[in-house]
Amino acid sequence: MHEVGLCEGILQAVENRARGRRVTAVTVRVGERHAVVEPALAQGFELVAAGTVAEGAAVELITVPGDEFTLVSIKVAGADRAAGPGGDRVPRDSR
Repeated sequence: MHEVGLCEGILQAVENRARGRRVTAVTVRVGERHAVVEPALAQGFELVAAGTVAEGAAVELITVPGDEFTLVSIKVAGADRAAGPGGDRVPRDSR
């Protein structure tokens, strides 16, 4: 399940953007070349996010053509909209 490795990179980007705030939802855009399966991504994220600011956060996957791997947005507890500017590239060492 390579999704766990991808989730580690997603979590790193989420934690950088969250700045200690509790995260309730995460949206990622992933190219079809990564062959990501949404239920496996959600399960992998649940595993790596345990005990972090993103514990229990819902994960939305947007599949696009190509090799893209981008954190689109996060939703933090108590916020009316997603936090931070969209489009953070997920760290390459986590691919």
